[in-house]
Amino acid sequence: MPNEALNMPFADEAPAESGSRTLSETAYEKVLDMLLSGELVAGSVLQERRLAEALNISRTPLREALSHLEAEGLVTREVGRLMIVRRISVRSYIEILHVRKLLETEAAGLAAGRIDKARAEHIRSEIWKLMEIEKPTPTQHWAVDDLVHSTIADASENQLLAEQIRDLRRRTHIFNTRRIPSRLKPGSLEHLALIDAVVIGDADKARELMAEHIGNVRLAIVDQLVNRGAPVTAAK
Repeated sequence: MPNEALNMPFADEAPAESGSRTLSETAYEKVLDMLLSGELVAGSVLQERRLAEALNISRTPLREALSHLEAEGLVTREVGRLMIVRRISVRSYIEILHVRKLLETEAAGLAAGRIDKARAEHIRSEIWKLMEIEKPTPTQHWAVDDLVHSTIADASENQLLAEQIRDLRRRTHIFNTRRIPSRLKPGSLEHLALIDAVVIGDADKARELMAEHIGNVRLAIVDQLVNRGAPVTAAK
């Protein structure tokens, strides 16, 4: 596995903590962080014992976490039941973006008038801070992007809708080969306009701006993946 942390000598499994559910969730978050950061790239074999040692967690909750990630389509089992970080086709990626556009457009309309001014000001401040960074890291970019989209999803006050949006956003985030620098400023300005529309309660405008925003993301990604021949992998 292309990950130095996973080449450390084996040790005894970490002692069990109270609450298997909590341990499983902790393992899930740790592995997901490795996927989001690009430590685990597409095609990487997830060797359960090595991964457990690297994360200092026992194998039972790790196994549950990997099953969770498999159910979400982020990892898959190959011949011999080896678990690997999943690759995704351009077509599948575009299909996910299409569903995201449908769901997030509706969420933006439902969220209109449901985000208070203090929260909106915090989001605007974070967006401007991001634009002032000359070369933001993928993590910095994702943090602000997720702040905007998750806030709007939560403000829709539809828990199922918000959960579906988070799941799909995580998939499209993971399967980007790299952040597109040319989208940083335009995307940030789109976020600012979107937050403004939601705060003043203009549902129609919020829907329109969200649809345009995700449409622009789709065009930029398609241009990079198809026209420039970049592979779609799970690395960020």
